[in-house]
Parts: sequence; C-alpha cells; structure tokens
Amino acid sequence: MRRWLEIILAVGLWLTPYLALAEGVAIENKNLIVDHIEYQDVAGDLRCPTCTGLSVLDSDAAFSIQIKNEVKEQLVAGKHKDEILKFFTDRYGPWILRAPPTHGVHLLAWIVPISALILGPLVLWLFVWMRKKSGDEHDVVSRSVEDIVTEMNQRLASMRATNGSSK
Repeated sequence: MRRWLEIILAVGLWLTPYLALAEGVAIENKNLIVDHIEYQDVAGDLRCPTCTGLSVLDSDAAFSIQIKNEVKEQLVAGKHKDEILKFFTDRYGPWILRAPPTHGVHLLAWIVPISALILGPLVLWLFVWMRKKSGDEHDVVSRSVEDIVTEMNQRLASMRATNGSSK
C-alpha cells in the first residue's frame, strides 16, 4: 500500500508542471472572438510587469496572460484602445505603457530629447562660429621656431651674465 502511495505521489509531482502549463494555455486560449489586429495593437502597447523589455503581447508570463485576457474581455465588451489603455494606466500607473503618454507633464519626455537632438548641433555650431569670429578680430602674431629659440638663448645669456657678475 505504501509503495502505491509513493508511486502516485511521484507521478503527481512529475505531472504538476505540465498541468500548470496546460492551465495557462487554457486561460490564454479563451474562446473570445476579438479583432486580432486591434488586440495586437492594444497588447503591444502594454508593458509586461514581470519581464524586462517585453510587451504583454510578446510575453508568456502568467501575469501577462491575465492582462491579455483582460484586454480580450474589454475588446469583446466593445471598448476602444484608448479606454483600455486608460483602464490599465489607472490601475497600474503610466509605467505599464511601453511609450510615455503624449499629453500633460509626460509630453516633456517627448519634447526634451527631440529638442536636444535638433537644437544641440545648432547651438554647438553657433558657439564655434562665434568663437572663430572673435578669434579673427584678435589675431595672434605667429612667430617662427627660430625666433623663439633665439629669444630664449638671449634671455639665458643675460641670466648667466647677471649670475656671473653677482659672484
């Protein structure tokens, strides 16, 4: 009797991951009829809460499956993309969206990088142009290496002469 109990327990432990996987597939494949393109559009805009860098559409995590099912249910209920995204944003915050919102304070997340990319090179060019223009007004007289060496030798000779006379 004990031997049979051990066998049943071992088989049960061995089958547990497969049963959980089958349950997840059954949950994911609910018989909800939705527009596939609209479903992909909404699910692709939501971030997987447990994965790094994946959308809910690309993830097979249990939490993502729950979110996908909720998206399907809301699409079947006749809600539009904006309403569904607002539902998830209200529930989880704006981090659930893969791209920052394009209104309110979040608009800065779009404006600042684009402005830096456009205005940065322009400001840099303007700075270099102004520097070059001011450099033209104050031309530095260039001297040859021979002139500099000759001047240094003269100074060295005068220093030796003053040190020699003070002794």
